[in-house]
Amino acid sequence: MKIQTVKMNNKRKAFEVKTSAGVYVFPYIKTKPAPGSADPAVRVYVDKEIASEGFSYELKSGKTGTVHVDQVLEYNREPNYLRDLLLYKLTLEAQKRMASQQLAKREIIRRLGTSATHLYRLLDQTNYKKSVDQLVSLLQVLNCQVDLVVRAKRA
Repeated sequence: MKIQTVKMNNKRKAFEVKTSAGVYVFPYIKTKPAPGSADPAVRVYVDKEIASEGFSYELKSGKTGTVHVDQVLEYNREPNYLRDLLLYKLTLEAQKRMASQQLAKREIIRRLGTSATHLYRLLDQTNYKKSVDQLVSLLQVLNCQVDLVVRAKRA
């Protein structure tokens, strides 16, 4: 996801980040080095060196920092980002289980009732068009128990 614009909001002590998905707030306190009253941010810009997927800022002291869009999305608990993160983690677990599995790939494909191409798509961590359901099915075939735990957010 690309950042379109970024602004400093000293009243809220946060950066306002605009993307195609919306406007997100990222507090100064979550950055390193963090802007403050003794060393305020004097300049902020969308960083083209990281393909507009982040922004950089400069403090009065000359120190600089960079924030990636993933940090902003994670802080704001953006649902699509969190879904993709879950898919990524499940895919890495499936890859790890496949590597240690003694079951033949053909047998896994047969048990899933799918094709070899589809199995490789499921194991591709850059593919976000798959569903959590498909990965859970694969993990079940790989003799894993998958439990979903729902907890209240921590403060």
